[in-house]
Amino acid sequence: VRLTSIAERAAGGNLFLQAPTQSADEIGTLALAFNSMINQLRQSLEELETRIAERTAELAQTSAQMEYRANRLLIVTEVAHAIAAVQDPQELLPQVATEISTRYGYYHVGVFLLNPEKTYAVLQASNSEGGRRMLDRHHRLRVGEVGIVGYVAGAGQARIALDVGQDAVFFDNPDLPDTRSEIALPLIVGQEVIGVLDVQSTEQGAFSQDDIALLSALADQVATAIQNTRLYDETRRTIRELQVIQQQYVQEAWSRLVRERPAS
Repeated sequence: VRLTSIAERAAGGNLFLQAPTQSADEIGTLALAFNSMINQLRQSLEELETRIAERTAELAQTSAQMEYRANRLLIVTEVAHAIAAVQDPQELLPQVATEISTRYGYYHVGVFLLNPEKTYAVLQASNSEGGRRMLDRHHRLRVGEVGIVGYVAGAGQARIALDVGQDAVFFDNPDLPDTRSEIALPLIVGQEVIGVLDVQSTEQGAFSQDDIALLSALADQVATAIQNTRLYDETRRTIRELQVIQQQYVQEAWSRLVRERPAS
């Protein structure tokens, strides 16, 4: 009777029961088997609950990562859209630095362009106070030699410094004392490196391999925008030159006509 009662309670979901095993007959043997079965069921249930909890945590983490990537990718699209509308080269680079810093919340964003000789990466725009001081003194880094920016300008590959105090190629900059991690990405048009996008954070280990992929896509958009503004500027300059030549030609033609045909 006691074994039957315990079995019914176990069937109802209570797996923390044990049948009495004092009797030495077949009822005692049945009770031992019943207890073994209950223990195995309880262990299996606990393992299943553990796996479910682990899987739920993994799914939550994956979902959070996907949401994070989607938000970052959306920001890339928004920044690309904002800078695509800019046609003046003098306005483009400051807006690039401001847009990236504002939307991502980075401490410092700098846009470097290579000089015509490809020997220096020259800072052209920045959002931070320290960056503006660097602009005032025409800050530049030798390609392939100084700092992460110089390395990226020479190698044409992105680089991350998760702890700038320990990174061998980090150039200690007193204008940016709060930097704890940095990522630099090449600005490439075709096969040519035209500059470097430099992003710095006050958090140690702020950048990951995912950030390289996302910010590389953004750097490609920036490089394309720079090239477009250059082409637009060249086109406007060419049009102005053609207008001047046309005016000179018309003036010369009228002057020649006046000389050759006396006025009535």
